[in-house]
Amino acid sequence: MHSCPDMQAALEQDVAVVYIPKFREYGIRILDGGSSYKVITHCPWCGAHLPLSLRDQWFDAIETLGLEPDSAALPVKLTTDAWWQTSAD
Repeated sequence: MHSCPDMQAALEQDVAVVYIPKFREYGIRILDGGSSYKVITHCPWCGAHLPLSLRDQWFDAIETLGLEPDSAALPVKLTTDAWWQTSAD
């Protein structure tokens, strides 16, 4: 699923690389005690181009529903990658 075996292995360990499924977004953690990360566009190990982030489309989808990102009414589908996996079919 991810760009190379080294990326897959890193994501299975506690390292600075993260994958955010609902945004289809890869990043490197900013180690400041928070949850921030810097989005990356290429695999740090093999250099392969990573899929484009769907962050903007996610926010568009919840805006269309008239919801806020932290709304309790947010459909479960939008809390995972199911929203874009389904639309990709």
